Formats: sequence, C-alpha cells, structure tokens
Amino acid sequence: MSTTETSLDHQLADFDLFDDTCFARMDEVMEHARSTCPVAHTRAHGGMYLVTTFPLLKEVLSNPEVYSSTESTPLPSPVRLPPLDVDPPLHEDFRKFLNPFFTRPHLMKYEPVLRDLARTAIEKFLDKGQVDFIDDFAIPFTSSAAAKIVFDEDDPSRLQRAVKAVERIVRENSPESYQGLAVLAAEYLAERAETADDGSIISAIASATVDGRPLTMEEQIGVVTVLFIGGLDTTRGAISNIAATLAHEPDLEHRLRQKNWVKNDLDELLRQQSPVLALRRIVTRDVVLGDQQLTKGDILMLMYSSANRDAEHFPGADILDFDRKDKNHLAFGHGTHRCLGATFARMQIDIAFDELLGRITNVRPSGPDAGPIYQAGAVYAPTRLALAFDRVDNP
Repeated sequence: MSTTETSLDHQLADFDLFDDTCFARMDEVMEHARSTCPVAHTRAHGGMYLVTTFPLLKEVLSNPEVYSSTESTPLPSPVRLPPLDVDPPLHEDFRKFLNPFFTRPHLMKYEPVLRDLARTAIEKFLDKGQVDFIDDFAIPFTSSAAAKIVFDEDDPSRLQRAVKAVERIVRENSPESYQGLAVLAAEYLAERAETADDGSIISAIASATVDGRPLTMEEQIGVVTVLFIGGLDTTRGAISNIAATLAHEPDLEHRLRQKNWVKNDLDELLRQQSPVLALRRIVTRDVVLGDQQLTKGDILMLMYSSANRDAEHFPGADILDFDRKDKNHLAFGHGTHRCLGATFARMQIDIAFDELLGRITNVRPSGPDAGPIYQAGAVYAPTRLALAFDRVDNP
C-alpha cells in the first residue's frame, strides 16, 4: 500500500465533514472510499458509517423502513423538524398538505415578485462593476424569496421584518437566530389560526392534521423551520456555485443565456456541485449494506456529493458534461424524502440568472482572493465570492 493510500485510510477513519482539514480533502477521500470501502466507518461524532456510492445511497433512500429519517440532520437537532425527520406513513400526512404549495402552477403566481426581488438586489451593485456576490445578491434574493413564499406577506414593513429574520439565520447560523425565526413563525401561525384560511402555507400549517389530529405548536414551528433551512443554504449555494463556475468558465455564459438552459443544463451543474453534501439516517434493524454488516441503531452519513461524483455511474464524473445522457443525480435526494422545494429552487435559479445576465456580462473574479471560499459543513455553498462584470447598457 502506498503512502498516499495509507494517508487516505487514516483520513477516512476519522473523516469529519465539519472539520476544515477533512473538508479540504473531501473529494479525494470520498473517491478513495468509493473504490476501497463504499460503506466506511469513521470515528467522528461518536462513530458512523459513510455511504459513498450512487447505488448504495439510492438503496438507502429507497428503503425508509430500514433506514429511518428520525436521525436525518447532519448533526443532531435539538428540536423536531417534520417532515424532514418523520418516516412513512406519518411523513405522507405532512407532505400531503405541503405539496400543493410547491407545484409549478402555484409557484408561478409569485414569479413577478421574485423577479422584482432579484432586480432590487441587482440595482444596488449594478453601477459598481463588481459585487460581493454572496452578501449582495445570493443571500438577499433567496432570503426574500423564501420569506415571501412561506409567509405570503403583502405588508412591506412586515415582510421586511421576516426577511431580516431569515437573513439572520443565513448570516449567523446561531441558536438565537433560529429562536428569532421561531418567535416570528409562532406569531404568524397564531394569527392565521384565528382567521379564515387565506390559501397561504402558514394557514395550511395552522389548520393541518396528521394521523387524525391537529399539529402541535412545536410541530407547526418545526415545519416552518424546515421550509427555511431546507431551501436557504442549498439554493443560495446552488446559485453561488453556478456564478463561481461562470466566472472561471466564460463559455458558460452563452449556455446560461439559452431559453431552456434550466431544463437542459442545470442538472449537470447540480450533480457536479451538489449543494447538499450529506444527511443522516439511523438503521432500524440488522442489515447488510454493500459488504458492510450494520446493526440496529447504527448511524449512516449519506454522502450525496460523493454519490453524484461516482465515476462508475457517471463516467468522467469530476467534469461538467452537458451532453451527459444520465441526468438522474441525487442533488434533490430520492424516494419519499425527495426535496419538497426542488421546483422552487429551480425557479429561483432560473430567475436569478435571467435577471443577472439581462443586466451584466463578462462575469469574472474581481481579484486573486475573489474565491469561491468554502467552509466545512454539510452544505456546499461559498462564503465569499467577489466578482467583476461589465454592465449591459441596453437590457
């Protein structure tokens, strides 16, 4: 065994997605795991198994009765987060009242306001010729979009309060920021519970039943929290990753200007740079996964990014190949827990680049330290991306 292989084995044995050193070598270590030990044990966080290949992730995601979502967040959550951490059949009850709000026909009624939100963000940096893309576009646009969709607030001052609460979560990721969102959610839920159903998500949550009973207030706030944490970092990450690729691969601009680019090219971009790096599952009974014997209670870390770069399933997986025939990636998950907000995410990405490229061109790094810069964690989203651009004078 070579020195490099020995080093990679040691890295794998203690691999921790939340450690900067491990995060920096993630792709290399995951490639090693896929070829040598597809279900690899790590001692991190009390011990768990990393599931790294496309077929094995799909097997886990297809069998919720064996691999429970009650331990689903990348790190243990202090509060319940339905429907993310709920198994069938109860999971279907939660999705039943949420699904109608995330269909394309329902979401399209928000397209004009989402475009206005994007344009408002763009106008603030358009004359500068450069932008801190994360702080000045990705965060304000996705936070405002999520606040509008979830709270369905028309009063400008109240919507701005909601946006600030949501932005605080993205910028701080602190217990205090989540508590602030919970307080705001509780206020909206209490208001909507006392009025007639106005067709909003909040009203639906306030009046919903699961397993023949009303949701508890804890469950209601948990659902609202999931709607934000499930889409904020991931959609922000997707938009920012694509912007970073655009800055370093100028030929991409032509593709992003094509009418059907979201339908034709977005899946390959999401596959190669999966915003969700990992989620967990807990084993409900003794079972063999791949060649690994698992025991009831074992924790699995499902490495979505690794599965989407599995060269056995996606030949030349590390490169962008827009002619790739198989677009069946796992960036939005698979099975009963496939991402509720996938259509909303696609819509935001489409609007973001349609509005951006209507006003700017020749996007490029603004300097040697422009980024993208990433931090360890379960979401692949730049924390810094400084871009320069030329203005389109006649949009």
